[in-house]
Amino acid sequence: DCREILLPTMTDQLKYHLERQEDLEACCQLLSNILEVLHKKDVGPTQRHVQIIMENLLRTVNRTVISMGRDSELIV
Repeated sequence: DCREILLPTMTDQLKYHLERQEDLEACCQLLSNILEVLHKKDVGPTQRHVQIIMENLLRTVNRTVISMGRDSELIV
């Protein structure tokens, strides 16, 4: 239930910082942690939550990665 409240707020904040290319390492770590939790089997239904992330962040994440270039330390 708390994911329904927190996830939209977190994705909005991530989008804000990614668009401004601020705190990219922290943004990467936070998004990674969120996706790791949603990937676990014992956290209940997650399809809607992954969809929220995709709808809100996929374009922004893609743009950020493209603008970073291959030599960035954050691209593994």
